[in-house]
Amino acid sequence: MRIGLSGSFLCLALMATCVPAFAWGDRGHSVVAELAQRHLAPKTAGIVHELLGGASMAGVASWADDYKFRPEGTSTQSWHYIDIDVAKPAYGEEDCKGACLVSALRTESAILVDPHRDEAEHRQALLMLIHLVGDSTQPFHCAERDNDNGGNLVPVSLAIEGPDGKPLPVVQTNLHAIWDDALINAHVYAWGTYADDLDKRFSGKLPAPTVYGDWAKTWVDECHVVAQRLYKMTPAPSAGTPVSIGTDYQRAVQPTVDLQLATGGARLAALLNHLLGD
Repeated sequence: MRIGLSGSFLCLALMATCVPAFAWGDRGHSVVAELAQRHLAPKTAGIVHELLGGASMAGVASWADDYKFRPEGTSTQSWHYIDIDVAKPAYGEEDCKGACLVSALRTESAILVDPHRDEAEHRQALLMLIHLVGDSTQPFHCAERDNDNGGNLVPVSLAIEGPDGKPLPVVQTNLHAIWDDALINAHVYAWGTYADDLDKRFSGKLPAPTVYGDWAKTWVDECHVVAQRLYKMTPAPSAGTPVSIGTDYQRAVQPTVDLQLATGGARLAALLNHLLGD
């Protein structure tokens, strides 16, 4: 099982609801889904509304993380990531051992538009895509270094600032977990406000996401490039000694956090409009 875990102390220190850390965490996935829902075409929005029974996309954005721990969902655990070594320039089919983020994006997209599938299957495919597209922009879900499971095995001593600019207590966590939750939780108190800000700054300014050809590979390759850059900014741990990450790192990577979340929203809207729109 491959998840980033931030301890209860980290949750308290970052003034956030304590949940196991997955990709982006609840707040990040809610931001991605909210951004996407704001930019759905009318026909797409109607189909999404019907399939979700009127629930918002943000409200169900972390459903797939819960589902993978149910007995019927354990086979989906590997769908949320693809460990491409940072030494490799891009994804290769050999990186997908059985099932992975790339294969899941392809499969669930096909199910969503398959006329031979029933409404329950279409709904589950939509729920999966709402979440997995967000996963496709979390850099440490698209790379690993020295078999560190996407940074899960990189211990970190984290000393950053909260939304009010005041230092938070130093906590011991891991590299993956700070990208799942800590950087977002330390940046804003309310994810809705964060979504508003990103929508204002990025709407209409991002390149149109690729939704043709092998778009799933393209998206993961783009994510992998971001992860390669972030790994270069992070020293490899030495004999289990935690890597110190502080406010300089926090400030340096915040634009990347913003861009990746905004990209996730743009990708999700573009994909659903392509699959369900005219």
